[in-house]
Amino acid sequence: MSKKLTIYFTSDTHGYLYPNNFHDKNPHSMGVFAMRFPKDGNTLIIDGGDTIQGSPLVYYCRTERVPLPVARALNDRGYDYVTLGNHDFNLGPERLADYLRELRAECLCANVTDGQNRLKIAPFAIRVLENGLRVGLIGIVTDWVNRWEKPENLIGLRITDPLEAARKEAEKLRGRVDVLVGIYHGGMEKDLATGRRLSDTDENIACRLCEELPFDLLLTGHQHIAFAGGEWAGTWIVQTPANAEQYIRVEMDEKGKFRSELMTVPDHAALRPEEEKLYADLNDWLDRPVGHLSRALWPRPHLEMAMEGSGIADFFNRVQLHASGAEISCAALANSVRGFAEEVTVRDVVASYVYSNTLVVLEVTGAILKQALEQCASFFQVGEDGTIRVSAPFLEPKEAYYNYDYFAGMEYTFDLRRPVGDRVTEMRRKGGTILPEEKLTLCMCDYRATGSGDFDMYLGCPRVREIQTDISELILDELRAFSLIEIPEGHPIRVIRP
Repeated sequence: MSKKLTIYFTSDTHGYLYPNNFHDKNPHSMGVFAMRFPKDGNTLIIDGGDTIQGSPLVYYCRTERVPLPVARALNDRGYDYVTLGNHDFNLGPERLADYLRELRAECLCANVTDGQNRLKIAPFAIRVLENGLRVGLIGIVTDWVNRWEKPENLIGLRITDPLEAARKEAEKLRGRVDVLVGIYHGGMEKDLATGRRLSDTDENIACRLCEELPFDLLLTGHQHIAFAGGEWAGTWIVQTPANAEQYIRVEMDEKGKFRSELMTVPDHAALRPEEEKLYADLNDWLDRPVGHLSRALWPRPHLEMAMEGSGIADFFNRVQLHASGAEISCAALANSVRGFAEEVTVRDVVASYVYSNTLVVLEVTGAILKQALEQCASFFQVGEDGTIRVSAPFLEPKEAYYNYDYFAGMEYTFDLRRPVGDRVTEMRRKGGTILPEEKLTLCMCDYRATGSGDFDMYLGCPRVREIQTDISELILDELRAFSLIEIPEGHPIRVIRP
């Protein structure tokens, strides 16, 4: 092989177009608008999915019925191919179809089929570069979309096993291409340095894809890991962090060897007049006051909040209890949370509850509740010297603080002197102990109700009701309904330390 290839790769940009994270108005090194990719006939620009959900910009465009400029941003930067991410399904097939129709890049996703022919997708592509190199590309997405997504957002869609779908397409490309590239919205289930398994599920199967399929290069996402590049089973693997904070440049030399590097995004962008106006309108909307709290609620380090309780999580639970009528509620905090000033703005809300989640009420027993609390108590790792830190499953292969839940409507105690799996020593409600056979209604986000985050104990629990309104909208409604919301002192959790 005597022909070179350059690829610029982004993934999990989540609608972050501007060089700003919307927690404040300060410039940050991020944003698709700030990216520029030098391009010639031997260069491909590729995105790995999760592009149209996640940022305050996306929320603003959806609620204010403003056109979302994501496709135009990718068009302007010359993207050639994209695949679908799990969050791209969050807004339903019609909005996804609108995005793909506007997008000039070809969408490749071999394990997604649309029985109603709304989505402009293909399983693979063959691109012959200017130098004559034949590049085959196959796109796939984790099939855990079936587990996470609302059924109404998957009507007419079929999402199958990504490995088998990619295997089928790779066979079609055998002998027809010089280089085979996989675009996988999923991550790595093993530590590439040690081979240690990081996950026992099939949510992320990048290593297995490399072991079983003839990919030369696998572009991965979903886990939000900044991974400049490494080899597994003869395949070169890369992954970008989230929110358009970095992108990756991959180069293949004349001998077919890959090297890659993470690239820094500038903290400024040359914007079109309409992009400048959208940014100004968005910031005016974000800074609009919507309510008042008796005191500000600011985040602290996640370990500290998990041990001592969080006023932000307690407020989320208050909203969920009011909206659902459930007896108990649980809520998690994103990895990055802005928090709330006393005079709450829209910015506070959409930068503190960042997910496009709705509510589900399950009927659980006291025994199920204890299992869920034991999973939360596994968040804490106690060293031989008594030092407490966050346990590895919440940090590897990526930070997952959002898999620690805070509960309300009950009081509970973790005793960290006890072994994992037997740390919950007290569960009380209305002055009495919650018994194993007792039935209760428990409200949570729809993501958690699928068992995600190692909460499989919820699978099979009867669904009492569903509230099909985004939780962020419920928070805004709660703030507008009261002239002043009193924030009590204290939290429902007590943690006994060694």
